[in-house]
Amino acid sequence: MTSNSFILHDELLRLQEDSVSNYYIANEVVIHGRSDHELARYLNDITDKIEVNSEAISDPLVYDKIRSFLKHFTTANERILARLMDIILSAFRAEVKATAEDLENNEKETFSEHRHFLELYGFILHWFLLSAEEKSGAATTRAKKGKARTDDTKRYDWSTQKQKAFEIVGWLLELRLTKIWTLTPEQHFFSLFTKPAYQIFENPANAKSSEIKRRVFKVLGLCIKHYQHAFAAQTTMMQNLQYWEQSAEPMAEFIHYLVEQQSYTQLVDEILREIGNKEFKETTTKELKDTPNAKTFSTFLQKLADLLPKIILKNLGVLIHQLESESYTIRMAIIDILGVLIINLSKQEEESPVHTDQINGFFDILEERMLDPIAFCRSKVLQTYLRLLDLRTKFPKRRHALGVLALRHLEDKSSSVRKYSIRVLTRLISTHPFSIYGGELDLEEWQKRLDRLKAEIAGVQSPNMEPGVADTTVTVEEDPKVREAEHGEDVVMEEAQQDTENDESEPMETNTVETRAPPMPVVSHEKMQQLLLMKAFHIDAVRFIKQVHKAMPTISQLLSSKTKAEVLEAMDFLVVSFNYKISLAADGIKRMLHLIWTKDTSDEGKGVKMKLLHSYKSLYLDMDANLSRRDNVNAIARNLIKLTFNTTLAELTSLEQLLSTLMTEEAVSDDVVERLWSFVKGNIPKAQRRGAIIILGILAKARTEIVTEKVHLLLRIGLGPLGKEDLTLARYTCIALQRLTGAKREKGRGVHEGVRFPMQHAMFSGTEQALNTIYLLGEHPDILCADIIRVKAAKVFDSPERVETSSALDEPLGDIMDIDYDMSMTQQSLPFPQQPIHHSAFELSQLFFIVGHIALKQIVHLEIVEAAWKRKKAKKTDTEKKQNAMDEELEQVNGTSEDDIGDAITRIREREILFGPNSLLARFGPMLTEVCTRNKMYTDRTLQITATLALAKFMCVSSDFCEKNLQLLFTILEKSKDPTIRSNIVIALGDMAVCFNTLIDENITFLYNRLGDEDALVKKNAVMVLTHLILNGMVKVRGQISEMAKCLEDQDQRIADLAKLFFTELATKDNAIYNNLPDIISNLTNSEPKVEEETFHRIMKFIFSFEFTEKEKQAENVIDKLCQRFQTTDDKRVWRDISFCLSLMPFKSERSFRKLLECMSSYQDKLHEESVHKSFLEIIAKGRTQKLPKAELKTLIDELEQKIEKNSGITKEELAKKAVKQRQAKNVKTNKETTSRKSKTTRKRRLEESDDEESDDESLELDDDDDDEDEDEDEDEDEDEGEEDKDVVEDENFKEKEKADDEEN
Repeated sequence: MTSNSFILHDELLRLQEDSVSNYYIANEVVIHGRSDHELARYLNDITDKIEVNSEAISDPLVYDKIRSFLKHFTTANERILARLMDIILSAFRAEVKATAEDLENNEKETFSEHRHFLELYGFILHWFLLSAEEKSGAATTRAKKGKARTDDTKRYDWSTQKQKAFEIVGWLLELRLTKIWTLTPEQHFFSLFTKPAYQIFENPANAKSSEIKRRVFKVLGLCIKHYQHAFAAQTTMMQNLQYWEQSAEPMAEFIHYLVEQQSYTQLVDEILREIGNKEFKETTTKELKDTPNAKTFSTFLQKLADLLPKIILKNLGVLIHQLESESYTIRMAIIDILGVLIINLSKQEEESPVHTDQINGFFDILEERMLDPIAFCRSKVLQTYLRLLDLRTKFPKRRHALGVLALRHLEDKSSSVRKYSIRVLTRLISTHPFSIYGGELDLEEWQKRLDRLKAEIAGVQSPNMEPGVADTTVTVEEDPKVREAEHGEDVVMEEAQQDTENDESEPMETNTVETRAPPMPVVSHEKMQQLLLMKAFHIDAVRFIKQVHKAMPTISQLLSSKTKAEVLEAMDFLVVSFNYKISLAADGIKRMLHLIWTKDTSDEGKGVKMKLLHSYKSLYLDMDANLSRRDNVNAIARNLIKLTFNTTLAELTSLEQLLSTLMTEEAVSDDVVERLWSFVKGNIPKAQRRGAIIILGILAKARTEIVTEKVHLLLRIGLGPLGKEDLTLARYTCIALQRLTGAKREKGRGVHEGVRFPMQHAMFSGTEQALNTIYLLGEHPDILCADIIRVKAAKVFDSPERVETSSALDEPLGDIMDIDYDMSMTQQSLPFPQQPIHHSAFELSQLFFIVGHIALKQIVHLEIVEAAWKRKKAKKTDTEKKQNAMDEELEQVNGTSEDDIGDAITRIREREILFGPNSLLARFGPMLTEVCTRNKMYTDRTLQITATLALAKFMCVSSDFCEKNLQLLFTILEKSKDPTIRSNIVIALGDMAVCFNTLIDENITFLYNRLGDEDALVKKNAVMVLTHLILNGMVKVRGQISEMAKCLEDQDQRIADLAKLFFTELATKDNAIYNNLPDIISNLTNSEPKVEEETFHRIMKFIFSFEFTEKEKQAENVIDKLCQRFQTTDDKRVWRDISFCLSLMPFKSERSFRKLLECMSSYQDKLHEESVHKSFLEIIAKGRTQKLPKAELKTLIDELEQKIEKNSGITKEELAKKAVKQRQAKNVKTNKETTSRKSKTTRKRRLEESDDEESDDESLELDDDDDDEDEDEDEDEDEDEGEEDKDVVEDENFKEKEKADDEEN
């Protein structure tokens, strides 16, 4: 190659069009297969030439030798290549330096030579940068796919050479190259550097190197600004954004450099204009790969907005149209940009009306986007608001608007939107501007302050009042400008100015002064303005607190959500609200207690249970740094006691689990425990003493020493005179004493023997009613309980002198029960008197309660005795085995002895406790049967309740006694009008099912019948009992489970939630729902009275939400059984129900559609029914929406559609016309509502313009009502518009499908 034979344009074409291996080099040297020593010799030759004189690059031998190395770049030794590159860069630097000197000295005769040398060096540099980037990019790709070899992980880092190369190029481009190129500089020369520069952005690794990016930005910036590269840059950047996701942020950073460092804005304006005119589609399919990549462009715009908000603001007019884009990703980017612009404008030091108007407009758009059909966009709006709430500028009116939006979207169908709505409300509280009184948000206190301000304003007047003003009504109102100055930039809200629970919903007081009234005190104008400003401030505060109160019930309900993120946000909201003294938060905090039973799957401490423990610890146990240790201990002790006030049994159980868990983590100090004991001893109210005993009993569950060291105090206080006066205190004292048994250490379901005390211990002297404590702690509890029964029985039956007084006492204590059944005639004649033999129904009730509970505790005690005997026997056997070598026969004897222990205990339980001749409890079995049977004689309600309960407890002892009295219990369950009796029997049947499974399983229908009980408590207990029995495998799942399905739509939300929990857990069992689905559907469709159709639909949607037909064979069987039911009924309602259930099936494979076609004869004559036809069309639509359907599936779907159309008699044209009519009707309705809303909005604005904000109390009240109506109309309109859009889309899809079918035909 001669010095004049190198033509840059031709060489670039050859390099691009041909593969590198085919690139022709005239004087090529062999590189592949050469040793490092030989390659080093080549490098030395090159070095000797070009280091001495950079112009030696024009020597064909030198230049071709360099190109030979580059041709084999992928296979050559990287260290040799790096050395070669260093040599070339050194020579290139020398050539640039020489060129700079000649340009400065205006040596024109050297310009042509320099141009040639620069092209030679530029081509080599271009080739090297492309090859290095290609090799490093390929290695990065292999590493990401996990296929990198060992040598790939140690690949050479070319970043140093890249930095040097672009640094020299930047130096070159800063020269006045127009002197060298007398005409327009050749663009091919500059493309030598711009192409590798853009390729840098394609590798994510380069984006992390700020040095490389800085030098690349400089090169591109100089080319754009000085060498007419702007249009090419725009095209290349748009292509990179199209195909390279990782290039988004570097491109935005380059634009920032171009604007800030080069002061060049034309390029960014053109790029933003082009982006604004693009049409984005949300797709990931390969067919639409050439469409704009919405994700990359969104990232680019968001990054650019952070770096250059003023540029984005200037070009927002061309970007804002993307809010109507089909791609939700680009819509999210525009939403985020609006938030960035609001932040930027609010931080401007100079305020102007233009900025205020812009902020107003941006807020309006954000509020409109909360109606976006895509949940991601609605969530993005709320995330944007979260950033805005952290600003120093508060935007008071917009805060209220945001509160309205957040309240509305607490009921959003998307859990993500609900989560961010809760977070927004939490942030609204934590950033509220009403901190004048310490920041607390107690509604009652704020309302009192507002009332005082109103009264003060009503009692004074301003000095500038005109004469005669006393003859009129004087109304004061704040100056809007003053209020705006107080709160900063404010914004006008169009959607919801007032809330339905605003404080202005109450008429504002006016100060009406009669002409003859004495003159009011006069205050200065400044004082009046201050009062008005304070009044407005308090009005806003009260309105905000009421808004938070309105959110409390919904957020408390979300604590039961299945989505963990929602639950965590709801907990944060309640904790923050509680800390700000919002009164309703206490109920939510108490409701949080039940989350202690949540099963966390997270090991990172981010679960619901861990969050709950942390929340309660921070609220009640953490010490305040502003208080002394003593004050902190007192505060913590009082906080713990307050937790026990007004608690239900369920809440107390959850509190016990929570505090005992915290106690195991040593979250409660010994000082707090001692302080609680001091409360027990002190002279304090009953409620506080009870609370202290309860907390101590709970803490002792985790650490027994808390009670062990204070037994004497418990006996003296809880079971002494104070306990006798306060039976509740005595009860919880007994519970605290039960902690002496210690915690159960072994895992499993075995019995826990615990610690036993001699019967002469002082604690047993006053515990007649503390049976649990006796059986837990007593060495021989049956002896003491027998004495208790004898003493109580003597009081009931053996005190003739109390006959008269007892009969008198029966009047106030007795509660006559409605006689709704009489069992005496159905039973055999019993040897009992025809009149009551007891003296007091109330005392007899006490006796029955005692004997029933003792019977139940006695069988528990027998299990403990059995376990203790077996353990002692096992220890004795182990000792004998160690001492002597026992033979196999002896081991069999030992085994038999252990079995004998179990048989003996069983015999005592079955035949001795209730039937033995010497058994005390055996005397009461017939007595309980007598009272329950002859309810017309024993009419006292309390007596019947305790007798029935005691009878049920007796039935848990012996299977013979249970079988003998089971029908009596079922009769009482069916006929009794007392819900307490029915509820107790339902719970008792659950216990009997555990003890005697066969007896109850045969009669389980009686228990299922209670699912339809008219009383909510009975129904709830029935759901809970059946849930326990079925999920634990104690009874079989039968067709009556349909009654449980009805409970899914029960009016009582607690029952509905329990039913949902049941089916959720049942779905985890193998094929449980699948096996019972036909019976559920059959019973629901054939039940009398029938379930409402909408209710049936909701029930089935919930049941079918579980994937119980994962196997194709199962789906086929369900479809087959459902289709067969079409043949067994002529009821159109049943047709509709079955077809609806079919539409809920997944239909994932061609086998399901084939089965549907095979069963066509079963339902083809039912397709004329509109709802049935609609359900089958939904099945077809579901099949067509599957991703990448097989050809066979498409054929089956088309065949099914044709047959359905043929048998239904409804053509596509008729369906299309019907859809159009429905859409037109909705359009008319929407237009009318829009017109009505606009007219009301216009009337409201006119009222606001003509009057001050608080010109009249009555007008304000009217405005509130108008606002409420407007809000409702807005929401209705939004729903209608959403439905309208949906219909339009469906109609368009239908037309497209029809057109495609026509083309096929």
